[in-house]
Amino acid sequence: MADQGNNRSATGGRSPARLYPPRMTRSQPQLATSYAPGSMFTWEGGKGACIAVPVEGATIDFSARPTRRAQIIENLEEACESWLARGMTINRDARVYEVQLLDNCFYNTVRNNVEIALDSFEFMRPDKVGYLPGPLVYRCDFCERVREYVSSAQQFAEPLPTECPSGEGQECRWRQLDVVYVHWSGELEGLSPYRNTMGRDGQIRKIPRCQCGVSDFRLIKRGNQFSLWRFKCTGCQAEREVYQTDPFSLTLLKPRMDAGDPHQWSEINMIPISYRASPVFYVQSARFIVYDNDPEVVALMQSTRANDLTAKLASLHGYGGSDPSDERIRAQLEAKGRGALWPPYEALRRQEEALRAAGQDPSASAEAARMIRESWYASGDLVIEPVATPTLEEQVRNRHRLDYAKRFDPMRSTVEHDALRRRKIEIALEASNLRMPHAELCAEFGIPELEDAYRQRIAQDLGRAGILDAYLVRNLDMVEFSFGFTRVSATPTTVQKNLRMPVRLKGFPALQNSRRPIYVIEQQNEALYIRLDPAAVGAFLITNGGLAELPTAPMTLGSQVIEQYVDFGLFMQGFTARDEASRERTRDVPSLVYMLLHTMAHQVMHGIARFSGLDLGSMSEAIFPADLAFLVHRRGMTEDLGNISSMWRDHNSAFLDFLVARRELRCGSGTLCDHRGGACPACVMVPETSCIAGNQLLSRAALAGGRAPLWDMNTAPLCGYYQIVQDLHAAQAGRS
Repeated sequence: MADQGNNRSATGGRSPARLYPPRMTRSQPQLATSYAPGSMFTWEGGKGACIAVPVEGATIDFSARPTRRAQIIENLEEACESWLARGMTINRDARVYEVQLLDNCFYNTVRNNVEIALDSFEFMRPDKVGYLPGPLVYRCDFCERVREYVSSAQQFAEPLPTECPSGEGQECRWRQLDVVYVHWSGELEGLSPYRNTMGRDGQIRKIPRCQCGVSDFRLIKRGNQFSLWRFKCTGCQAEREVYQTDPFSLTLLKPRMDAGDPHQWSEINMIPISYRASPVFYVQSARFIVYDNDPEVVALMQSTRANDLTAKLASLHGYGGSDPSDERIRAQLEAKGRGALWPPYEALRRQEEALRAAGQDPSASAEAARMIRESWYASGDLVIEPVATPTLEEQVRNRHRLDYAKRFDPMRSTVEHDALRRRKIEIALEASNLRMPHAELCAEFGIPELEDAYRQRIAQDLGRAGILDAYLVRNLDMVEFSFGFTRVSATPTTVQKNLRMPVRLKGFPALQNSRRPIYVIEQQNEALYIRLDPAAVGAFLITNGGLAELPTAPMTLGSQVIEQYVDFGLFMQGFTARDEASRERTRDVPSLVYMLLHTMAHQVMHGIARFSGLDLGSMSEAIFPADLAFLVHRRGMTEDLGNISSMWRDHNSAFLDFLVARRELRCGSGTLCDHRGGACPACVMVPETSCIAGNQLLSRAALAGGRAPLWDMNTAPLCGYYQIVQDLHAAQAGRS
């Protein structure tokens, strides 16, 4: 709905120009995506095209929630780094420049790296957006003349003529041209007959006239192909083709072409596109799970906190430990605000040392100090500090030195999983254990006999799937934000004139304060949390040759995931083989565990889609490989209607049967899908925009068994996880 604002001046007359663009309101998801600044749209009925522009609105102050702000910046950096890395892989004669891929608000041209400066952006709620008429190029249906304006103010001051020069008193019938010039650099212009040219001073100018001095042109449409259209001067009748040069690319590449670089004019020329028939705007966005109450989730990832991260990982995955030194005891007490407890303990320790130095018995002082330490352990003021292995310490150093891809880093995900369990899973008000009957999740609730039957049935069904924990998370805090857009293509590369071109990721146009808006939608959605049985996963790894033997208790399987991890890369490059000759990696603990969890997460998404009515594209996953767990969550930005909880209440038995049913793990493509890795859109794949790994490292063989995936140099068939679980249950039944 448009807000027309005030067009009257203080004296009551009509003002010559609006001081601010008119606003319109739509739903927040629409304004953050389809109607974000830079998009083109037409009003109802298809009359009148406009371009969305940013306006000042409800800003979000993250000063009280610095973790959320840090996560936005971190995810934005990762998105830009990924975009840059993918675009720089273009293989062609002419060089690709970083500025052709990233706007200057995302890329520091001095340091030559991705850099997100907080003072360059404004975090906003997408509650309203402005709009201006555009493109401001009009054509008369009768005389075919073209009229172009540089701004709405100029059009206001110089209205379109009403009398048509075609004669006989015919009135002009002006129509806004629905074809625009666009370029993969992100630029968009109206279909102007005037060319952008570079002067000798290097400045770009548009010459608003023909060589004969006449400024009026007609647009002759000869068929439906833009290549046949011509602009025709009304003076000398000279014709010129319908094309335009992109100012950004002209400034960047023309001097290099003059210097002999092998660039082509096809890299500079814009292309005409009908915005009614083809999209000219692709919004770029990202999403993540929020960890507001755990600033360490972000802080521990900094290179200066390597020792703390090592200690955290060691404590989470069962590495042996010892009493901390006196210095560390003092640091732990002060970190918890209990520094006042330190002086008496320090006095006892000094007395113990003095007695020992004097040759006297220090046992009384030592025992008193020990009892104080034990009381601190009991109260939680002091904790045993685990001792990491040299391999773990090296892995932590490697993650900083080699710059691991954030989304697949098992060290990062295990810290996030710890926060998720403490803040959501282990709190009854936040999550429900699906093994237990709950009033809102169980039709049998309130009848003891039926509740017992429910517990037994769910335990049996989860056991068949090798699932140890299953929880419904009621309000998973999520953030989805849009930060920029592209033209021509939604990906970092496009093919134009038979040449691969880099697509530039642009930030939204700046606000009046010169900051670029980032539109943030904060939401709470339902999620299904699942953790697999470590014993079954261990047997799966040993059977398939990924692990020789289980780690010694209390060390977890997650320790092996972290210690053996080799960076998957931004796009899982080592797992993208398309034939047997291009196998790059061999199976190991990290790859097998991730493939198992990832495949089961997709199977769960397909099951939820089957029984809840949610679309596959409205869900996504989070994988925690070191913890043998994953989370499937709804990612829609509309109101959560409880689809997952109602699905469990009404169809839990059918849903759990679906997860392990052999017929649901077959593919309509048959042996073709099996031969190509056991995953395709006809079976376990989901839309790539929903999948955290772009449908890589995925195979039905991980669950049902079968041919090894194409990336695996160990070509032996995989024994499926469900078969392993079945064998373990049979062995246990035999022993009992």
